[in-house]
Amino acid sequence: MKLPLAAALLVAGAVSFDPGGQLENFERRTLDARARYHAAPTPFTERIVILDITEESIERLRPLYGRWPWPRSLHGEVAEYLAADGAAAIGFDLLFAEPVMRREVDATDWEALAALAGSADLAEVRDELTRRINALRPGLGDSEFVAAVARAGNVFQAAVFAPGEGAADEAVALGRPAVPVAARSDASVRGQAILPFADLAQASRGVGHINVLPDADGTYRRFAPLLWWKERQAAYPALGVAIAAHVKGLPLASLRRQATGLAVGDVVLPLAFDDSAWIRYQGGTLLPQADGSEAFQSFYRHIAYEQVLASKDLLAAGQAAPLARGAFRDRIVLISAQAAGLSDLRATPFSPVTPGIELHANIIDNLLAGRFLRAPGGAASFFLTLAGCLVVALLALRLRFKLGVPLALVTAGGIAGSAWAAYGQGWVLPLVQPLVAMALVLGTVLLARAASAERERRWLRTAFGHYLAPSVLEEVLRAPDKLRLGGERRRMTVLFSDIAGFTTLSEKLPPEEVSALLNGYLDLMVACVAQSGGTLDKFVGDAVMAEWNAPLAQPDHAARACETALLMLEKVNLHGAAWQAAGGALDIRIGINSGDMVVGNMGSHQIFDYTVIGNEVNTASRLEPLNKDFGTRIIVAGATQLEAEQHRPGHFAFRSLGRVSPKGRAEPLDIFELVGWWAKLDEPQRARLAAFEEAMEHYLARRFEEALRRFRGIAEQSQDGPAARFAALCEDHLAHPPPADWNGVFVQTEK
Repeated sequence: MKLPLAAALLVAGAVSFDPGGQLENFERRTLDARARYHAAPTPFTERIVILDITEESIERLRPLYGRWPWPRSLHGEVAEYLAADGAAAIGFDLLFAEPVMRREVDATDWEALAALAGSADLAEVRDELTRRINALRPGLGDSEFVAAVARAGNVFQAAVFAPGEGAADEAVALGRPAVPVAARSDASVRGQAILPFADLAQASRGVGHINVLPDADGTYRRFAPLLWWKERQAAYPALGVAIAAHVKGLPLASLRRQATGLAVGDVVLPLAFDDSAWIRYQGGTLLPQADGSEAFQSFYRHIAYEQVLASKDLLAAGQAAPLARGAFRDRIVLISAQAAGLSDLRATPFSPVTPGIELHANIIDNLLAGRFLRAPGGAASFFLTLAGCLVVALLALRLRFKLGVPLALVTAGGIAGSAWAAYGQGWVLPLVQPLVAMALVLGTVLLARAASAERERRWLRTAFGHYLAPSVLEEVLRAPDKLRLGGERRRMTVLFSDIAGFTTLSEKLPPEEVSALLNGYLDLMVACVAQSGGTLDKFVGDAVMAEWNAPLAQPDHAARACETALLMLEKVNLHGAAWQAAGGALDIRIGINSGDMVVGNMGSHQIFDYTVIGNEVNTASRLEPLNKDFGTRIIVAGATQLEAEQHRPGHFAFRSLGRVSPKGRAEPLDIFELVGWWAKLDEPQRARLAAFEEAMEHYLARRFEEALRRFRGIAEQSQDGPAARFAALCEDHLAHPPPADWNGVFVQTEK
C-alpha cells in the first residue's frame, strides 16, 4: 500500500502545482470544447435582443445626424421608444462619462445661420435664428437624453473601473448601484472609475460595470459579478447582474453576498474564491460562408440600430415599419457599438472575435434561467486527482497487467467522461490534471512493478535454476504466480533414487575422491530430470528426489518419471566402466509413486524449501529400498504404472511384483518393476516376462510348488532377481504354509 499512496500523493501534488501552467492551458482548451458541446439556448434566450451600431448604421444616419458620435438625444429617443414598446430593460454598453461641452457646426448649419443673421430685423427670422442657436447649445442633447432615460425608467448605464490613481471619491457616490454586502471582498478595485456623468447616472435605473476577466490565454470565461470600490462597504454589480435583478423585480439593495455565492432573488450565483463567476455561454450556430469557412452566429437576435429609428418614425406616421409595434415587448434590449474602431471584441470559447455585448447577454441569460457553472475548490480538485491516482495505482499494482492496465484506462476514461458530462450539469470538473496524473502514476507503478518483477525474476532464476529444467524455469519466470507459497494440493509423481552400497564405497575411498565421484554422478542424474521437465527437489547425500507436475502442469507426469528412471539407468550403465576405474562401481535403486501431494515453499520465512509432502511421498521413499528385497532396480507403484500406460500405452515394459505393505503404510498397494523400454526388449526377454506373469498367477493362487518350479527356471536361466526372490518365498510358504486368509501381500520390515 505504501507504493500506490506515495506515488499518488507525489504525482497529484506535482500536477496540482502545475509549474509553468502547461496543464492549465490544456485544461482551458477542454473547457472550451465542453462549452461548445453543451451549449444550448434557455427559455430566456429569445427575450434578449441586441441593437448593433454598425458601420452601415453610421453611414446611413450620417445625412441626418452627422458624423459619429451622434447627438445623445438620439439615444434618448431610442430608449424612450423601446420603453414605450414594452421593453423589460434597456442596457447601454456605451460609456457616457462626461457631458458634451462643445458642438461642432458643419458648413450647412453655418450657411443657414449666416443667411438668417442677414435678415435678423424680421421677427420671424429672429425667432428661427434663436431656435437654431438654442439647438446648438452643447448640453441640449445631454439634457434630452437624461430626460428620456428618466421617462423610460428602465435604462441601465455602463461603468468601467480601471486600474490607476487619481479617482475622485465623489465620482463613486454617483448613481444608485451600490450593493450592500456581508463582508468586504478581496477583489477590491482600486484606481480610476469611469462612470456615467452625474445627471445621467441619477436618471438611470442603475449602473453596472462592464469590466471583464480574461484568462491567461486571453479568452473570457469568467466575470466579476461585484466590484468593490476603494474602502467602501458596498459593491457595484456587473451590468448583466443589475439588468437581471431588475427583470426579476429585485431592487439592487436586495442582492447579498453569501457564503455560497451571490443571492439574486431565488437563485444563487456560485462564486469562486476570488469572487469571480463562470459565464455559461448559450452558444450559437456555425453558418457556412462563400469561401468555404464557417462563421459563428449567436442565438441572440441582433437588430441594426437604424431599424429602430426608422420603425419609430414610420409607426408614428402610420406607415409600415421594419419592426412591428410590440416587437420589444418583454424583451431585454442591449445597445452596443460594433463599428470598426468602436467595437469591443472578445475571445470566447466560440469565436476569437465575439462582440463584448454577447458576454453581458449570456450573463443575463444565466441569471434569469438559473443556469450556472460551479467549480470545486483547489482542495477538492486535488483530492479528486488523488483519488483517481490511488485507484489507478492499486489496479496497476494489485492486478495482472492484462487486467490491471485496461481497468486503469477504463477508470481514466470514466473520470474524463464524468468531467465532460458534469459540465452539462453545471460543474466545471478538472479533466486534464487527473488524466495526466493518472497516466504518470500508472507509468510509475508499472515501472516499479517491472523493477520488482525483474528482481523477482532474478530471485526465481537463482532459487530454482538448480532445481528446474531450463524450459520449466522459463515458464515459471513468465508466470511466477504458479509458485504458490504455502503449498497447494496436486496430483503428482515423485521419484527417489539411491546408490546401492554407497556407504561401503565411501569407507574405501578418500573424501576428495568420493566427492568428485558423487558430483559427477549427480550431474548426470540432474540432467536426466531436466530432460523430462522434472523438478529437482533435493539431494540427501547420494540420494536424489525429484517430482513432476509442479510447478507447471504436466498431465503425463507418471510417464515422465518412468522415462527419467530409465534414462538414469542408461547413464549409470554407460559410465559404469569409468567409475569402476576411478575407484568404485556405482549402481542405483529407484522408487516411484503417484498420488495426491502438497507442493510449495515449506519452512520458515527466513529459510524455506520448494518441496512436496504427504503420505504418497513417504510411500515413494519406501519403494526405493524395496528393490533390495526383490532384486530390482526400479519399482513403481500401481498408480504410476496405470497412469504411465494411459499416457504412453505400450511404451514401457512393466511386470507385477504383487502387493506389498510398505513400512509405515497401513494399506497395501500394488507394485511393478519397470523393466525397460518395451521396444528395446528382445524376444527372450519378453518371453521371460510372460513366464514370470504365469508364475505369479500360481503363486497368488497358493500353488507354491508349481510357482516354485517356474520361478527357479526363470532365475536359473537369466539370474532374474525377482524370480529368485519369489522362489525363496515359495520355499518358505511350503515349509511354513501361510494362514487361510493369506492374500499374497509382502510386508516390508526395513526402510
